[in-house]
Amino acid sequence: MVRYVEEAVKWARKEALDAITTCPINKQAINQAGYSFPGHTELLGHLSQSSQVAMMFLGSKWKIVLVTTHLPLKDVSASITASRILSILRLADEGIKKYFGISHPKMAVLGLNPHCGEEGLLGEEEKKEVLPAIVEARSLGMDVQGPFPADSFFSLSGNSAFDAVISMYHDQGLIPIKMLDFKEAVNFTLGLPFIRTSVDHGTAYNIAGKGMADPANLVKAIVTAANLSKLRRMS
Repeated sequence: MVRYVEEAVKWARKEALDAITTCPINKQAINQAGYSFPGHTELLGHLSQSSQVAMMFLGSKWKIVLVTTHLPLKDVSASITASRILSILRLADEGIKKYFGISHPKMAVLGLNPHCGEEGLLGEEEKKEVLPAIVEARSLGMDVQGPFPADSFFSLSGNSAFDAVISMYHDQGLIPIKMLDFKEAVNFTLGLPFIRTSVDHGTAYNIAGKGMADPANLVKAIVTAANLSKLRRMS
């Protein structure tokens, strides 16, 4: 699996390819093979020598960007820092401008804790890390709002005015987008020197060879890569 990715990156960096679309990867298998990466995103960042990468999930209603990706939940809080959030905001701002033609993206930032910490009663990450990152982003000219409580933000009837939503951790952002767009949502990597898309689901070895797998999401990821390539050439 890693060799396929390595070869694709070589061709993409030579500009012999316009984009890469990856199928699901088995994280346990690549680690057992000696590659200590929690997933495609981190592997691609390493192979392309990118200083910062981020996962953006493109759905019919939201573009959701993750501050942390494949981490145990117990480790998430320590990884929520103002500098990391600011880096993600910059990547999202630049990516939306470059690939989606929105000159001044409007971004929403979610809190980490229930009710955004209730003024510190339920956690202080919002006061100590999230809010300072938002303030700094605004000082740099970015249109950023928040933090918003995650439990009430994802209403199917509202909150579509934002060009991107910054989610603190994996399930906080992926549960709502997969509920709404499981066959349509596409994983797009920000920060790489080339376009890379992927599906929003796993390997599903339990149904391999049974004629049950649905290729719709992979088709969507390939078409999205092609469309992003066209937009990039036109910009």
